Amino acid sequence: MSQNGSSSNGLDPQARRRAIMDYVVKQGSAGVDDLADILGVSTMTVYRDVAELERAELINRKRGVVTAAESSLTEASSRLRMSMNESVKVALARVVEKHLRRGQSVMFDDSSTTLPLVPILPKYAPITLVTNAEFIAQEVRQQSGVRLLLIGGEYEAWADAYFGELSEAAISRLRVDLCIISSTAVTPEFCYHPNENVARTKRAMLAVSRRKILVVDSSKFTKSALYQVCPTAEFDLVITDSQTPPEILEQFAALDIPIEVVQI
Repeated sequence: MSQNGSSSNGLDPQARRRAIMDYVVKQGSAGVDDLADILGVSTMTVYRDVAELERAELINRKRGVVTAAESSLTEASSRLRMSMNESVKVALARVVEKHLRRGQSVMFDDSSTTLPLVPILPKYAPITLVTNAEFIAQEVRQQSGVRLLLIGGEYEAWADAYFGELSEAAISRLRVDLCIISSTAVTPEFCYHPNENVARTKRAMLAVSRRKILVVDSSKFTKSALYQVCPTAEFDLVITDSQTPPEILEQFAALDIPIEVVQI
């Protein structure tokens, strides 16, 4: 499907719906009117296609804006993720803060879970932050005493972050003190992500980090995703909230994986 507005008129309904899904997953979101222009069809046709995709639980539509539904094959856009479970993420960040030190090099992935940590960073200046997330870099650029290393690569609008071989090559040349990441889906044995590029980038980050912390709210234990990131035992510490089912916490204990539970 063309992204410059060229017509895709003549596509059958299944092909149109695949084109809509491809565009929304790659761009993060799209307006119904924009999709109609790109496909070269009427807005009514797009609404019908969108309704079918909604029934299949592949997309969400709100006020004329279409976003990909989170599933084992797709991750929610960065904007949507930033608005989810905000109070829990702030509570988790307060616990993660105990592990920050002046003079550290710290790596954040593109997870929205790390965003509440950004305003805290100047307290630990001088400190170096490494990230592939543009939405995090935008905040850090305004801070004093925080050195920013932004990992480039192929920009993915849905994540507002950079991935791919260039990103992985740049990461491989670093050695950082502390890596703080999250993951879309977690079991006591493994972490998973719906996107292969993202999973590879997370693995690259973990490979160059002396200490590794996984920060996940309790909702991550009810989700599934396709690509394995790493064994959960690779982390020095897992931080989650008190809504995590007791049987999950018991499995972590049985596997001798350090876990800290934040009361919510």
